[in-house]
Amino acid sequence: MSGAFLQLCAVVVAAIATIYVTGQGTFLARKTLELFHGKAGCVPVPAIANVTVHYFDIRGRAEAIRLILEDTGISYNQELFTGETWPGAKKKGIESGIYTFGQVPAIVTDSGFSLVQSQAIVHYIGRATGLDCDCQDVHLCEILAAGAEDFRSKLSRIIYDPNLSVDMRDDYLQNVAPVWLNHFEKLAPQIRDEETSFFVGGRITWVDYIIFDLLDGQVEFGRVDVGRPLVDVLDPYPKLNSFYNRFRTREKIAAYLKSDRRHSYNAPKIAPSKSGAKE
Repeated sequence: MSGAFLQLCAVVVAAIATIYVTGQGTFLARKTLELFHGKAGCVPVPAIANVTVHYFDIRGRAEAIRLILEDTGISYNQELFTGETWPGAKKKGIESGIYTFGQVPAIVTDSGFSLVQSQAIVHYIGRATGLDCDCQDVHLCEILAAGAEDFRSKLSRIIYDPNLSVDMRDDYLQNVAPVWLNHFEKLAPQIRDEETSFFVGGRITWVDYIIFDLLDGQVEFGRVDVGRPLVDVLDPYPKLNSFYNRFRTREKIAAYLKSDRRHSYNAPKIAPSKSGAKE
């Protein structure tokens, strides 16, 4: 065995030891994956283009999809349904295999690739655009996304209640939303430079679009005029408030929010308080 080979082995061992001691192993692994795939993230996929979004003529569960498409500059169009057109479209979508569970949102790309389930779609777009989470952070992203879905379901439950009243609205804003907002406040990024003020890994990932859309829905609900003072739901939560307001000023996001491409907020119908009193 030559002296040169032994010397090389010693250098390699020393390099590995240095990486281990300095805690740079994760960083090196991440950079290696980025170089190999040409984009950041744990499980990158090929780029996508010319996406068609299938959904109803509202924000709803398609809004986070629209947000990430807008921000990443992926061209897209929409096939939007009404209550009248949906039954026929649903039948065709099931027969074609596009609507796996007979539901929307769904996307179809120019290559014929289709996908359903809102969070799965946002995640896939993130994987295609370098916005997937790093491998060591995947569990955090899954926790945040699942938590966002749980929180979202709390508001959906009352918004679509045909008996929604001012009292139910007040109960939600005073007793339900604060519990969940407090959970997310603990997980929110510190208030700092906007380039690193994201939920996971110090860079923007697909989860940030999910959470921004979640918070936006809460903000809009608090602003519905029911004859009582409007509620700024994020005011007691400085980190969430900072994240929300920074995110909405991202150049492409800000342009989308002001554009006619964005659907108006579909405010729920809220019956007057049983007492009839105004605060």
